Amino acid sequence: MDVDVVDMDHVALRVSDVDRALEFYHDLLGMAVRDRERFEAGEVPYVAVVAGGRHLHLVPSDDPIDVGGEHVCLLLRSDGTGTRAELDALLAALREAGVEVEADEPRERYGAYGRDWAAYVRDPDGRRIELKLH
Repeated sequence: MDVDVVDMDHVALRVSDVDRALEFYHDLLGMAVRDRERFEAGEVPYVAVVAGGRHLHLVPSDDPIDVGGEHVCLLLRSDGTGTRAELDALLAALREAGVEVEADEPRERYGAYGRDWAAYVRDPDGRRIELKLH
């Protein structure tokens, strides 16, 4: 069988509290919410947030969540996020909102689109989220 993986549809992230996760991904990072009504109606086991055309499925779990060394990298692009100073301002706003920003951030890092400024923060479950300028 000859198959090409051509893109990514979604990544499922187990979360301890969907509302806290939405406060982080939607309220603080501005990601659009999808499927909230279908989740509340019991039609799907997740609430999705959208990054470009890709979805993060936030799947509630009562089990302990071990995020280990995993991380998710979210690309930032807008009129207001294109320089180190703008990323610093975003990180200051996240700190003010109680989000953990790792020490010595931001730094330049390589990714799929080359080298640029990036910073690791923690979502409400302690998962490393890399915010990278693009």
